[in-house]
Amino acid sequence: MALFLVILLIILALTGSLVFVLKVALGVALGLFIGVAVVAALVGWRIRRALLGPRRRRWRTSSRVEVLDRRDNPPRGY
Repeated sequence: MALFLVILLIILALTGSLVFVLKVALGVALGLFIGVAVVAALVGWRIRRALLGPRRRRWRTSSRVEVLDRRDNPPRGY
């Protein structure tokens, strides 16, 4: 079996298609790696969320609203 793979590798190198085969293999390996990493991150996030509960971030704003129209003094001219 190993001899067959070596002969196949030599034939691919001689025909010039070895670079294409290596690019495809690298793309498949990179896609699998990124896919496994994303799935692992999602599973870890779901486990942390299940154990610790959802964390809600409360944003503290420093903006203030100034009310110009008072209720005890209705606007005139309507």
